[in-house]
Amino acid sequence: MGLATPTTMGEQPNLDEFIRHLQAELELSESIVDPVEQEQRQWQIEASLQEAIAFSSRWKRIAELGKNPIKIVESIVKQEQQRRVNTSVASQLTGCQKCGNPLESDLDFCSSCGHIQK
Repeated sequence: MGLATPTTMGEQPNLDEFIRHLQAELELSESIVDPVEQEQRQWQIEASLQEAIAFSSRWKRIAELGKNPIKIVESIVKQEQQRRVNTSVASQLTGCQKCGNPLESDLDFCSSCGHIQK
């Protein structure tokens, strides 16, 4: 069992093919001799499988509602980027909310006292 061969040049494997690939990798991991390495690899693959299945389920539910999942993700990313910009600008103007020391723009907490900025 392996990854299905794309039918045309440039075609990318889909999520179902990736899940089948992970299942095949899980079977192959049984041949790893070192028990610690085998267990670690199996945990990695099982976690990846769970994430892939959860993603597929969420994607299908969103699509069934008539929404474009890509646009939703783009919107969430854009909102998070804007939140970070707003936090950075506010912290540069005011400093730490707890100790008043200047804040580093790329951190969500004060490097002096550790207070998490909101």
